[in-house]
Amino acid sequence: MALSRNEFIDILTIVNYLAHSDGDMHPAEKKVLIATFKAGAVTPEEQGRMKGKSSLEEMLQEIQTDHAKQTLIDLLALVASSDGKFEEEERVVMVKVMKKLGMSPDEYRFFKDGQDLDVPAVRAAVMEILRDLKTQVTSG
Repeated sequence: MALSRNEFIDILTIVNYLAHSDGDMHPAEKKVLIATFKAGAVTPEEQGRMKGKSSLEEMLQEIQTDHAKQTLIDLLALVASSDGKFEEEERVVMVKVMKKLGMSPDEYRFFKDGQDLDVPAVRAAVMEILRDLKTQVTSG
């Protein structure tokens, strides 16, 4: 199932929110965000739209399909694990997002012990996650 362009932009905006959640974006997080933007061929206009969105609640309301929800959580995990550690602020954001989307952290493939991200497993799946993203994003 393909993601609409609007869903994709909302997903990236939420992922960007997570990257800034601890007040300091690690260079590895920035690198993953750039790779994600490139994989989805994000335009400068779309980047401008992203900057205009600030309410996490509103962005989450636009994530409707199960596929969009899964893509969002995979990308959050990817960014959160990119620096090799899972910060408390990142955990809080991920768990909050999952609960708002009706998802259980206990059921997420990269969580262990309920709410601890399996960083090595996520890092091993980087190419899989980005490849899936690239094939699922539609134009328009």
